[in-house]
Order: sequence, then C-alpha cells, then structure tokens
Amino acid sequence: MNKLTQGLALAAAVGFAGVAQAAYIDTVANTNPAQAPSAVPTNNDYANGVGIPAGDFTGPQYYNTTDSVLLSHSIESVSNDPFKLTFTYLGKEAGYTGSFLYEGSEVFNTGTSPLGDTFSAIYAGGMGKLDFGFSSLAWGNPVGSVSNQGTGNLAVGYNFSIFEAGEDWFILSLDDNNQVDDNHDDMLVMVRASEVPEPGTLALLGLGLAGIAVRMRGRKKA
Repeated sequence: MNKLTQGLALAAAVGFAGVAQAAYIDTVANTNPAQAPSAVPTNNDYANGVGIPAGDFTGPQYYNTTDSVLLSHSIESVSNDPFKLTFTYLGKEAGYTGSFLYEGSEVFNTGTSPLGDTFSAIYAGGMGKLDFGFSSLAWGNPVGSVSNQGTGNLAVGYNFSIFEAGEDWFILSLDDNNQVDDNHDDMLVMVRASEVPEPGTLALLGLGLAGIAVRMRGRKKA
C-alpha cells in the first residue's frame, strides 16, 4: 500500500469510525400495562392524503389508514451521548391555531409556519423524556396544552399520538379537541434524531486529509 493509499485509508477510518450507532430516541408507555397501538381513524385527513400536495400537508406520505398509532406514550432519549434533533412541520387540519414548543419556546405555529419548516437543536440531556409539547388557541382563547414529559397525552380533550416511521424518527399527530374531532391530524410534526460528530473525530479527520494533501504535493514535485 503506497503512502497516498495509506493516507486515504486513515482518513476514511477516522471519518467513519463509530458510524454504527444505537438508537437515540424511542417511545415509552405512560401507563402500565402499555396501551395497545390504535388504528389510524378512517377520517384522518393526513392518512387519506387530503391536502397533498395542495397545501394542508407536505409530502411524502408517512402513514395511511392501514397503519396504527401509539396513544398514551411519550418519546424519550435512550442515549447518554449528545445527538441532533430535527423537527419538521408537516401541516394541519384544524381551525384552531396550534403551536409546537421545544423546551418551552414556540418552534412552529400553524398560522405562520410554512409547510416543511424545520428546526434543529443539539440534545445533551442524557436519558429521559424529551421536553416538547403542543398548545392551541381558539380564536384568541386558550384551548389546552399537552407535554411529552408528563402523561398529558392521556387527556380526554387534548392529546397527541405517535406514529413510528423508522428508527430514530417519529410523526407526532395532535388532536386538539378529541371530543369533537377525534381523528388525530390537527397538527403534525416529525421528529428525527441523528448523530453529532465529535470535535475530536473531526479534528483527526482534518489532520488525515491534510496529510493526504501534503503527500499529493510531494508526489507532484517528484
């Protein structure tokens, strides 16, 4: 193996070390025993594709009426390592103005946020329930709120369900008044967790690439 190839191998080894990573986030039941998954309501507008791509929801379609959702569950961190959280606003089906909050601050608002809007943050809080939730206003008057950290998504009149779209990413479906419109599609937000490269790893990768550049210049001069 020549020096250039060795340098490439070193950079690749450093750059991709630790790529295989266990899950960062998962669901946890708020009741014991856990509530069984529920069928997606047949009148769920998102599941039926209503508004795609006309404007109520953004594609692609992540679930339909043949799938099931989790009620009375929260999303928690299952890793002590820092990771990146990315939230994406998928749309709404509600007359109320809904908000999605992360760590107490509004991230999305159904009245002002564009479809597909994203927000990212680095989570370094260790294992436990993530700090996010929903709130709504009905023509200026508070309707209710629900927190992922408690058992608020068990509330009779205000809750959210969780659809597992894949490892480390989920769809959160708000139901802002299930006594009237019990179909869990009033506001949808996707949450996804991903790896954060460690500063030391990036520094070593930079050194490896710098070494490759030096060797390449030396070969050209020779």
